[in-house]
Amino acid sequence: MTITLHHCLDATEHAQRLDGWQQESSQIEAGCFSGEIVDVVSREVRLFRESANLELSQRMHFPESQWHLVTPIRWSNSDLYSSDAVTVLPSCDQFWSVAPSNYDLLVASIDRSRHPWLGRDEHRLRRLEVPKELLNQVRGQWQGMTDYLRQRPAHELMTPTLQQSLMRQLEDSIELLLSECVLAFEPDVSNYRTRRYIVDRCQALLRSQPEDPPSLMALCDQLKISRRTLQYSFQAEVGQSPVNYLRALRLNAVRRNLLQDPTQRLADAAAGQGFFHQSYFCREYRRLFQELPSATRDRALEAARPSVA
Repeated sequence: MTITLHHCLDATEHAQRLDGWQQESSQIEAGCFSGEIVDVVSREVRLFRESANLELSQRMHFPESQWHLVTPIRWSNSDLYSSDAVTVLPSCDQFWSVAPSNYDLLVASIDRSRHPWLGRDEHRLRRLEVPKELLNQVRGQWQGMTDYLRQRPAHELMTPTLQQSLMRQLEDSIELLLSECVLAFEPDVSNYRTRRYIVDRCQALLRSQPEDPPSLMALCDQLKISRRTLQYSFQAEVGQSPVNYLRALRLNAVRRNLLQDPTQRLADAAAGQGFFHQSYFCREYRRLFQELPSATRDRALEAARPSVA
């Protein structure tokens, strides 16, 4: 069994801390980011708890060898994860979602060879209807485990007996949960699927030509929709206007680029995402991340320097 705890002050770093999950997180709410991950892994099961203070746009690909069961401790928008059910993540090449401010999620993963009935319609988001008392009991147990691990002094080692007790309780709680649930399906609501498609296509078009991002009118023309439909789709799916949301994605792309290659000129990094007006770029970057792009670059340069013995 391995137990890891991470506290990150950058959304990009936060996304990379979950081993085996291919994630890309973009901060879309202005502020100083703070996120935590508690990750408990054994050969049989995995439980991790992920939380952050700011709203994030997340793209991810899950480990394909497992089923992933999600239940929120705190998630202000019930469209994706409901506090009254357990959500089974779909099998897909890429899954994207918007995590609200101050979210706190528990995710349990089990091997696909167990409970094969979870594979019904596996390419869709599904929900497990669980008796409320049982769901609260199991969620409270998982929250208690992760709270205990977060509060333990970092220098104290866990005894083998304590590790075995922790894993046994985790495995027993998962089996209990899955023995008392019914698999339900997400309603096939055409409006919901249309909105998701519109936002997804806009993100794809933005990624396909980052140095020359399409205007809102160009997006409307390509998708053959009205400006009002575009606006409504973004407000409903990501809680922001298309201008603000897509600009935040571009600013995050510049930030990731600077962190990966801090030796480049700031103007070149900005131009790679279509920002050619430097004062505007710096102002919007600082508004979103609460620091200038030069500070991001300097920090990355400092981290890349070899340490002196």
